[in-house]
Amino acid sequence: MSIRTRVACIAIRYGRLVLMEKLIPSYFNYKQLTPPGGGLELHETLEEACIREMNEETGLTIHSPVLKGVVSYLNYGNSDHAVTFFFVTHEIQGDLIAKEPNKHIPRWVDIETIADNELVPHYYKEFIRIMLEGKDFLNARLEWNKKESDVNFIWSIM
Repeated sequence: MSIRTRVACIAIRYGRLVLMEKLIPSYFNYKQLTPPGGGLELHETLEEACIREMNEETGLTIHSPVLKGVVSYLNYGNSDHAVTFFFVTHEIQGDLIAKEPNKHIPRWVDIETIADNELVPHYYKEFIRIMLEGKDFLNARLEWNKKESDVNFIWSIM
């Protein structure tokens, strides 16, 4: 088993941020809106991965992403473990393009409506709020399929 290193980006322009509508039924967040991101490639920095993933998934070019948090994803059912570093940027160029329309579609979402948006998972609403307030560094975890737990899915902020 290996631990995957991933990045995600909160890109903000004109009071809106980019979220991805997940389209593959086997995805954990199927039919929900989550930040764009993905895995690091060999010899790539976290910032480089953030910039690359944003462009690969949305067509947008971002600059100067700032590290705002880290989230551990722990799936005990298949021994999957990923650590995702979250970045925020306001420096964005280009137009939104669905570059992987069979996997996910990028959407601009008004920041003011996220709290009421039923497509954004409740934990991501809280993660985004913390990262955008800028007061604290986000340190959180998502856990699911834990055998000794009566609850199939839990999340917590450290």
